[in-house]
Amino acid sequence: MDWVWLIFLLVVGSCVGSFLNVVIYRVPRGQSIVFPGSHCPRCGRAIHWYDNIPLVSYLALRGRCRFCKAPISPRYAIIELATALLVAGLYAVYFVLDLRDGAGGLLDAWPMFVAHAALLAGLLACSAVDVEHWIVPLEVCWVAAAIGAVSAAADPHPFMPTVSPAVGAAAVGALAGLAVAMLLRRHGLIQDSFVDARERVAIDKGGSRKASPDQAGRITAVAFTRAHGVDPRREILRELALLLPAMVLGVGAWLAVRWVPAIGQPWARWASPQGTGAGRHLAGLLGSAWGFVVGGGLIWTVRILGTLAFGKEAMGRGDVHLMSAVGAVTGWVVPTLAFFVAPFFGLLWALYLWLGRGQRELPYGPWLAVGTAVVMVFHDGLMEFLGFYGQWLHGG
Repeated sequence: MDWVWLIFLLVVGSCVGSFLNVVIYRVPRGQSIVFPGSHCPRCGRAIHWYDNIPLVSYLALRGRCRFCKAPISPRYAIIELATALLVAGLYAVYFVLDLRDGAGGLLDAWPMFVAHAALLAGLLACSAVDVEHWIVPLEVCWVAAAIGAVSAAADPHPFMPTVSPAVGAAAVGALAGLAVAMLLRRHGLIQDSFVDARERVAIDKGGSRKASPDQAGRITAVAFTRAHGVDPRREILRELALLLPAMVLGVGAWLAVRWVPAIGQPWARWASPQGTGAGRHLAGLLGSAWGFVVGGGLIWTVRILGTLAFGKEAMGRGDVHLMSAVGAVTGWVVPTLAFFVAPFFGLLWALYLWLGRGQRELPYGPWLAVGTAVVMVFHDGLMEFLGFYGQWLHGG
């Protein structure tokens, strides 16, 4: 039966990869992923359905447009093949090779599998865009996070680490505080960071710099420095102000549940990981929420501390969204481990550059994606190696 599922998932994965190609090309350019339909970017002719079959059509057309004979980038076939292998490979890891304990069967664990497969597909799309444009498509991260939250709430699975009621309350408070901060920023009561730098780069189209506006007007930048007309340390303090409501409400919710019985006792009954019925679904959702907070919080902390220490923008806010999505899908453990695993892959690439291969520097988002995939596959082995089993892991 496994080979039937593998073939099916290879086909489905290649179709998803075909859609990812649309996302990778259009989203950074500010174009709709729905209209117009698939067409040749050179001659503008609509692509017939029989020329849009993943992998097969590329090979049949020998990598060229049927009408104008313009070459089709091999990236399209590579993304389709990579997505197919990721989806089918995830099934093999979870349900055939049993590298993850507690996976169960696909028919019982399909919501979790769909969320994890969607995350890997999203990470692939984000990495491809980040390599080309030095930006992370936030919409992809938001969709992946939403799928993860729905999956965790609808069908809680052992792969989602549970959290204590107090930690779950802190996650709710932090997200509520973040929503308050977004509202204050929208009404101009909190100013966004690096606004002047982005406007300057968008206007200044000359000179040599590692930042430029794309066709959608977004800014693709390695890091903003004083050369962009701003004080990075002062700008990063604006982000601290943005995070302040989340920190205050998060800590306040945690203290209220821990120290106010009138609040803590009913909340513990509703949100206990050992609960049944609606409480079980709420516990799954809280695990996803805490993963979202931890995943993004780790990167945002590094971004703030790194900027304050070195006087230039450290990390990117797109990476914050990326790891928040990872946490929402997998819980807080995977992004925490991936945070420490990713630098090893970045160092290997840096060594490759140092050896003089002539390759260019890459953004950090793809390494976070690779680190996440590695942790998802070798999760149990890493946990056993690090000795993180027990109450500390599953009790939050």
